[in-house]
Amino acid sequence: MITSNYLIHLAIRHQGNYFAIKKALDYPCEIKHYYYQKAITILDHQYPNCLKHLTQPPWVLFYEGNLDYLNTPSLGIVGSRNPSEYAKTVLNQGFSHMNKSLTIISGGADGIDGYAHTEALQHNMATIWVCAHGLNKVYPYKHKELFKTIKEKYLVISEYPLNTLPLPHHFIERNRIVAALSDKLLVMSASLKSGTMHSVKYALELNKEIVTIPHPITDSMGEGCNHLIENGASMLTNVSEFATL
Repeated sequence: MITSNYLIHLAIRHQGNYFAIKKALDYPCEIKHYYYQKAITILDHQYPNCLKHLTQPPWVLFYEGNLDYLNTPSLGIVGSRNPSEYAKTVLNQGFSHMNKSLTIISGGADGIDGYAHTEALQHNMATIWVCAHGLNKVYPYKHKELFKTIKEKYLVISEYPLNTLPLPHHFIERNRIVAALSDKLLVMSASLKSGTMHSVKYALELNKEIVTIPHPITDSMGEGCNHLIENGASMLTNVSEFATL
């Protein structure tokens, strides 16, 4: 019989690799005693149902903070690591109009992710950082204090156990969790080929509403947003419309 402890054992042993864990479930092994890590698994009642709709739901979520924030109305905010001043200004002004009961979900990266978490804290809104690494790592390191604050006041989660490095493919895998946990996904900036568009892909597969803002046609970091609008995404045309999210 598969238990939560056994899933946590496999997640630690295989550094959160979904397919390695899936394969290992066919070959039971002895559970080793690892350094204790707070975690919930797909077998636990605290595990969010929305994640179960993913093609590859994480077997385990390691966490620091308050899991209750997984059960609150949420808005995912994603975008470029190098957004324009226009995108940052719109996000800053939009937060003043936003419903303060929302929990903001993002991935802690440079650019829009970091701005979203920071704005949430400044407006006394809950926020969840979904990590692409073990929770004893911080990436980017310049967000160390931001990570510490979110961990202490709200919630940080990861499908990767302690000491797992932020490898490139982890960021794409992380994006599916951001998309699944979000009631809606707000795209603030994006090039046509970017990690942000991977988040959009996952959200669309889950029938989530995509919301974005129009960008000047000269802004390469807004091409993805304009493309989404062209293909039916909801569009905000005034910062006051952030109140509708």
